Amino acid sequence: MEEAGVLRACLKMRSVGRPGRVFRMSRPKAAGVRSGARKVGGILAGCVLSLLPLCIGQGAQARALADIRASGHLNIGVNPALPPLAAYDSRNVIEGFDVDVGTALAARLGVSPRLVPVSSSGRIPYLMAGKVDVVLGGLTRTPERAAAIAFSAPLYAEEFAIIAPAVSRVGGLDDLASGRVRMVEVRGSTAVPFLRTHAPKAPILLLGSYPDAVRALAQGRGDAMVDVIEYVGRFLAAEPQAGWTIQRGFAPAAGEDCVGVAQSDTDLLRVVDGTLADLKRDGTIQAAYRRWFGVSMATPAEGRP
Repeated sequence: MEEAGVLRACLKMRSVGRPGRVFRMSRPKAAGVRSGARKVGGILAGCVLSLLPLCIGQGAQARALADIRASGHLNIGVNPALPPLAAYDSRNVIEGFDVDVGTALAARLGVSPRLVPVSSSGRIPYLMAGKVDVVLGGLTRTPERAAAIAFSAPLYAEEFAIIAPAVSRVGGLDDLASGRVRMVEVRGSTAVPFLRTHAPKAPILLLGSYPDAVRALAQGRGDAMVDVIEYVGRFLAAEPQAGWTIQRGFAPAAGEDCVGVAQSDTDLLRVVDGTLADLKRDGTIQAAYRRWFGVSMATPAEGRP
């Protein structure tokens, strides 16, 4: 299920999933319809049941700022499949840009950081379920996401690139819009709605992680990928035989990445914003970006998103 579908399901469950509410399905009128409905119903039930623990967290709610301080730790959602934001090192310890930022946030609160691995599609449900207090992982602010969670001031700006094996001979965005180019994308990434808008005819193979998407592209299971080049550089280097081509500058900034906070955590959001402002002012954010991305920020992100 794409992230947009997960968000809609989570928001619907949050608004109507109250005790005492009964949901009923209409009875199919024919045997053939009944059989098909049973199969579809089973699939839907499986999807809903898999979302329930994340979307409503068995009644869990976001922890208040006072509760976080009293516990002595900050639960930080990071995506270890998205270097250089986060990845496991040789000691099986998660490190990266997001870890540096999350550690600085925890220090400002006077607590220790507790890293929680999340996926691109699971990070917002984890936050809504109270399984993490803040979430990072290349979290771009979009209207759909803003309906579910609160966003901090931006950390940095993103730029999309078209990434393709040399044999694909892919042109620019017009080529993607023709519908002849098979796209490979990561489920839950902002590239998916971008393509739905700007290249609606493009067939898209959705996979669960960046390593899987890049590998599929190198194996010829698709022709191109749109994403932020800084996120996929390490995975491209692992498949040098593809002879990657990279096109930039075909689209405006993809967005600004922020820290996600539960909508009810206004006090925590205030502290996060204040901490990020201080870390930008003293150069900590910029230094961490250079350390992990290997380049300076092309477009520093300032102010509220």
